[in-house]
Amino acid sequence: MKTRDESTARATILGAAIVLIILIAGTVWMGHEANRDTDSAVRTVSLLYLDELAGRREQVVASNLQSSIETIQTAVDLMTDEDLSDEAHCQAYQKRMKALYHLDKFAFVGESGMIYTSLGPRDEISRYSFDYQTMAEPQISILNTEEAEKKVVIAIPIGHRPFLDDTLIVCFMEIDMAQMLKGVSMQSGEDDATFCNIYTRDGFPLSNAVLGGSASETNLMDALAHADFEKGYSAEKVAADFEAGNRGGGVIPVQRYAGDADLCACGRDGLAADLPDP
Repeated sequence: MKTRDESTARATILGAAIVLIILIAGTVWMGHEANRDTDSAVRTVSLLYLDELAGRREQVVASNLQSSIETIQTAVDLMTDEDLSDEAHCQAYQKRMKALYHLDKFAFVGESGMIYTSLGPRDEISRYSFDYQTMAEPQISILNTEEAEKKVVIAIPIGHRPFLDDTLIVCFMEIDMAQMLKGVSMQSGEDDATFCNIYTRDGFPLSNAVLGGSASETNLMDALAHADFEKGYSAEKVAADFEAGNRGGGVIPVQRYAGDADLCACGRDGLAADLPDP
């Protein structure tokens, strides 16, 4: 009888222990799943918010670019034959347009490749990436992409306008990057953390901060080359999205002009990557 009671007690204890283990394991598993679901939900909401944030900035930048194109077109329409009668009249006209529209530079390019500014001719067409010889519609590019003092260059074709011993075919203006990004908040929060940024197609940031300052590199693609990505993300995919102007994976294309514009992508700085310490 005693042996049977002892066996029953051992079985009861063993059963209770098994049930307890199952309950503990179930609780731990359910807690883990709940945390994972919570993290997933938070991430989804965060990505939606960041996409919306980047999308609004894209709209402001695209609007600023379109307004600038209209500005330079208006300035060219104001030009008279007298303004091109000689160098002095042309430079006086250029100075008026610079003052009127708050431009850093307002210049023409001749068929010879010579640039005519308000301060005189400049043989520096090699500094600019637009193709003045084949331009058929407005083109936007960036000057000094690797420097802090970046300039937005907006160029338009103006037909063929005789001037001195040359023929003017392109008009372009330079705008300070800070002026172009006026009204585009790149920062939010007490610590001014950058949530999104505008990058050139090859990865240079317009705000001079790569990934909100969390990377030591000055180029986004260089920074991502040293990053560890979550499943489904890679530096190659981000680079391909930037090159193609694809929307998704943290990339929202900025409105393009003449296909090959350098200013092409608004990148969400909350990318799915872990960066080494800068």
